[in-house]
Amino acid sequence: LASLHPFSYDAFQQRAIEVIDRNISLLLAAPTGSGKTVIADYVIAKTVQQERQVIYTAPIKALSNQKFRDFSAKAGDRVGIMTGDVTINPRAQILIMTTEIYRNTLLEDPERLSACGWVIFDEIHYLDDPERGTVWEEALMFTPKHINVLALSATIPNADQLASWIREVHGRPIEVIVETNRPVPLHMLFQSQNTVFKNPQELRVGGFHGRED
Repeated sequence: LASLHPFSYDAFQQRAIEVIDRNISLLLAAPTGSGKTVIADYVIAKTVQQERQVIYTAPIKALSNQKFRDFSAKAGDRVGIMTGDVTINPRAQILIMTTEIYRNTLLEDPERLSACGWVIFDEIHYLDDPERGTVWEEALMFTPKHINVLALSATIPNADQLASWIREVHGRPIEVIVETNRPVPLHMLFQSQNTVFKNPQELRVGGFHGRED
């Protein structure tokens, strides 16, 4: 798998790959655009090479559909999708699911996942969502011990705390990698009165018509 991507891996990606190669679950927190998807690609390729199934869960149907298109372009009919609205190739080796569908499968038909080696939780910070967070909690709790977990997030502030909870629930190790370098600059802009302002000073003058209160 050394030539999976046509570029050199960053240090945090190399550390993540070392964890995966040791067959240990991983919680990876890194900014948007830093290359988390590279690690998901690696898990998928490695699991397919081992002739096992890999599940990729996404929080919304639109993202699931996007990932289905992306992975299908690389792996063709090895890829399937289940979102509730759409079911294509549900016995595929690489199966895209909404997190709800994955949770439901664990509860209703766990034997379907007997050949699964890894599950990837994209946007794991949804665990903190007041309405849907219980889905992620239950999905993690009921994931069988033979399935390793790759949890990805760009925004989770308490990665170590979450990993400690997963260790307690699963009774097995999960490592944490936090990357803080942001390769894509983040710029803050402000919109008011149908105008975009570059900073709070411009906003105060133009957005509020010079009012200080």
